[in-house]
Parts: sequence; structure tokens; C-alpha cells
Amino acid sequence: MSMVPQLQWAVVIAYVLAAILLAVSNRWSRAGIIALALTVVGLVVHLGILQLRWQAYGQLPIVTRYEDMTVDALMVVAVYLFAQWRIPWLRKTGLVVLPIAALGLGVALAYSMGSAPRVPALRTNWLIIHSQLNSLSIGAATIAAAAALFAKDKIEVQQAGRLLAWAFLFWAAMVAAGSYWASLAWGRYWGWDPIESWALGTLLCYAFVLHLRLKPGWRGRRGLMLGLIPYGVMLFTTYGLLLVRGSIHGSYLFQ
Repeated sequence: MSMVPQLQWAVVIAYVLAAILLAVSNRWSRAGIIALALTVVGLVVHLGILQLRWQAYGQLPIVTRYEDMTVDALMVVAVYLFAQWRIPWLRKTGLVVLPIAALGLGVALAYSMGSAPRVPALRTNWLIIHSQLNSLSIGAATIAAAAALFAKDKIEVQQAGRLLAWAFLFWAAMVAAGSYWASLAWGRYWGWDPIESWALGTLLCYAFVLHLRLKPGWRGRRGLMLGLIPYGVMLFTTYGLLLVRGSIHGSYLFQ
């Protein structure tokens, strides 16, 4: 485990270099391929870091703030690689997506890397489902936000709109799974805790944008750009809220 910080910084550098290579891919044709290869290598090492932690502490690394941010960054990169494989023009979104993943991975190191005790509320598969849906939502929403910035023609705008819908669906599933986990952990499905309230607010923001995009005047890039607002709310809900408000969820993130 002593080598984990060095490995993690190496992955941060790999993601940043990959983004730089994507930036010059128009001038150097091989830069895009090298960037993808570097991203894949970084992802493998990134996954290895979490595997080492799992082996060292004997529990899935999904509880502390360090683990939370590290897994989220992993999912952002994994979703990016899958998305650009299915929709090639999304490769250029790596100019935004990869630095965001690198930032999250670097900030994670500012938190304690100690383990967290597995209290009864954490000993359920629903925590795993809830936390992974949260990470998947962030990955999909990050790609959707980046796609909104890069989409140009009608087809690209439509595809970016579908990504926005996927982000909404994953977040809705996350909220539902979290509600069921809350019933197991605290004996109630909903308690209007700050995290729960902001998670619902994020969901409503995405629903509003998607509904607005049904109107002809909002089906283009203007509607996509509006989708950056719920993405910002999502990031605040996930990373910023606990810095300014207390929450029962904070007791599981520790330092």
C-alpha cells in the first residue's frame, strides 16, 4: 500500500498527457491512438490501485471519501472509453473528461487513506448497488456535459441528448437504490437529509432540462448547454455539500 500514492499520481499524469495528446491529434494523426492507449494503461493501473486496497482491507473500497472519489474517477474514464468506442466523435470529449478524472483522482489523495470500519449499515449489497450507480451516474453525466460542449451537427446534438437522458436514468436508479438502502440502514426510506434532498433536486433539474428539450426551440445546442446546470448541481451534491452541511451520509465518508 505504500506505493499507492505514487501509482495514483502516475495515473493522474497519464490522464493529463492523454488529454494533451488529444489536443494535438489534428496535427499529429497518431496522437489520438497514443492518447487512447495511455488512457487504457492508466485505467488498468487505476483499477489495480483499488484492487490492492480491497485486498489490504478485505472490503470493497466504496466507503471513505478517498475511495469514493477514486472510484468515481475510474468510472468517468471507463464510461468515456466505452462511449468513444460506440460513438467515435466522442473521443474529443476526452479533452474535458480526462482532466476532470485526473483532478478527482488527485484531490482524493488529500483525504485520509485509512480504512473505515464496516458498521452494520454498510454490510449490505444495496450499498454496493447504490454507490456504483452513483459513480456510473457521474461518469455518464460527465460525458454528457462534455458532449454538449463539442456537439456540432444535428446528429451529434441528438446523441448528446441521449447521453443526458442516460445520466438522468442512472441518477434516478441511484436515488431509488439509496432509498431502499436507507430503509435497511436507518429504518426509513426517506428522511429529507441534506444529501437526499439535493439528490432529489439534481434529479428534478435533469427532468426539467429533458422535458424542456421536447420543445422545438430547445432541441438544439441551447438545450444541451442548459444540461450543464444539473451537472453542476450533481457535482455539488456529491462533493461540495458535505463541506458546508452536516449529513448522516457524512458519517460513512469519514475524513
